[in-house]
Amino acid sequence: MSMSQDLENALLAQARRGLRTLLAVPAARAEGLARVEDVAVAGAAGPLRARYYEAEGAGQAPLIVYFHGGGFVCCDIDTHDSICSWLAASAQGRVLSVGYRLAPETAFPGQIEDARAACAWAFAHAADFGADENRIALAGDSAGAYLAARMALEANAARPGAIALQILLYPLVHVQDSLWAEEELRNFRFLGRVACLYIARSLGAEHLPSLLELDLAHAPPTIVAGGGAMDPVRADVRQFVDALRRAGAPVEEKKYPALMHGGLNFTAYSKTATGALKEVGALALARLGG
Repeated sequence: MSMSQDLENALLAQARRGLRTLLAVPAARAEGLARVEDVAVAGAAGPLRARYYEAEGAGQAPLIVYFHGGGFVCCDIDTHDSICSWLAASAQGRVLSVGYRLAPETAFPGQIEDARAACAWAFAHAADFGADENRIALAGDSAGAYLAARMALEANAARPGAIALQILLYPLVHVQDSLWAEEELRNFRFLGRVACLYIARSLGAEHLPSLLELDLAHAPPTIVAGGGAMDPVRADVRQFVDALRRAGAPVEEKKYPALMHGGLNFTAYSKTATGALKEVGALALARLGG
């Protein structure tokens, strides 16, 4: 291993530790939860860490399967504990937050394979949580939203209506540098482009398919939440929302001008984050019912 690779690995390890210190804050978890439980979910290459959240009075609410963001290289169910707890509480429902193998330790398509296995597990075990095994919602932020969108299309192509809703929080639409190079100096694209160059190299997946290149005919009803000037994906999200609507998918879009990319993790510090998650959860409740 080269010295530069050693340095890069050390910096990534430091970034992961820093994010856990900053974001894995137990006190940031939402109130109004009847149950929080760590579980093991079947992945493509072995068990995956997962955490189940159930709001008080969840009733017959469907299960929302959540994939965390972090550019496929960082974060886990602990860094996203507060997001999932607030989503479960405000949707008055159930959320299953599922981890997946990260890059560069696991190259693409390992992340897709884990998400696929986790979705199959969720369908098989939804009834164990008191949820309808025939209606599941998928959700995620950033890279996790990419996984959720890919799995929603795949599941609904196999069985129409299996995924009742997708909740996409500032979704990462693509990582191809040729696409990110457009408008590089506009919409805060420079730092986003640098980040996506690293993500693509870590995944070994410069050609990770753009969501804009996929057939969206099977897309479920969609809730999209995005940020403002500090959210480099917002131009891509606009294109994706337009593409979903052209494909016939109902889309409810929420825009938060003060929200930065990744900002929903800061529920311990930001009223913008908690307010946005409350609104998104309320939209999910209205769509899914209780």
